[in-house]
Amino acid sequence: MAKRDESFNEFLRNFKSKNEQGWANIIDLTQEEQEAKLLHKTPEERKSEMTMLEEFRRRKNLERYYQQVKKQKLAEATGAGQRDQTLDMDDEAITRETQYKSSGPERFFTPGKDEIFNPADFTLIFIDSDSVTNVTALNRVNARRVLLFIGNGNGVISYAMGKGEDYEAAFEIAFKKLRQNLVCIPLDQAMSVPQVLKARHNDFRIQIFPQMQPNYWGHPVVWKMLTHTGFFHCRFTVKSRKRDPYSMIYAYFQAVTLNRSQEELALLTG
Repeated sequence: MAKRDESFNEFLRNFKSKNEQGWANIIDLTQEEQEAKLLHKTPEERKSEMTMLEEFRRRKNLERYYQQVKKQKLAEATGAGQRDQTLDMDDEAITRETQYKSSGPERFFTPGKDEIFNPADFTLIFIDSDSVTNVTALNRVNARRVLLFIGNGNGVISYAMGKGEDYEAAFEIAFKKLRQNLVCIPLDQAMSVPQVLKARHNDFRIQIFPQMQPNYWGHPVVWKMLTHTGFFHCRFTVKSRKRDPYSMIYAYFQAVTLNRSQEELALLTG
């Protein structure tokens, strides 16, 4: 896991402990290229990051203070024989048996009426996580951001970006968008990639070539996405002068959505 952001480590640990049984697999790829990214940071970027981390630390301490005050009031009310329902709705008062399904990120996992989305069929990949700052004339607004990818290995894929005050809020927003952005790629089990697929977004270029024996040597994130998309008869090349996971994911989806099955190609070409 990423070593540079302890809050993301804590979020990922808690998320896996609660939801690992609900997914086919959960993969963290945020560490793949973070060492190179850290080396290219300017002194101004490092100073800005320290300011953001200090702001997050202050918010965390303030949250802990409010929790302690809440616990103290609850203990005083319990000792006096008085119970306030608003004080009972804390993390310790809600057990696993009494917790309702609409709390936390788990409330998005249960399929609703007329929905067929089942997270147990998908592999969840954390592609990137970082901190962003919006500087205005009056304030500096800090936020956390995550980039996610899911695939079932049989042509159904999606991606989404979420931004929030913490990683849990960012994940909730991203997970909503994941369900909205689901794409079904036509696949032929005998030849999953029967044609050359090319795409580009900004400086990131990707090419996927048909090949009976797969060769996934190259970009580790693209390799994981190809296998969980269901592309098993291909090799690929990527070109980019800088690390940009968002350009990578946009270019990847532009390329894979061009794929056609052998039957569709035969109908198109006559």
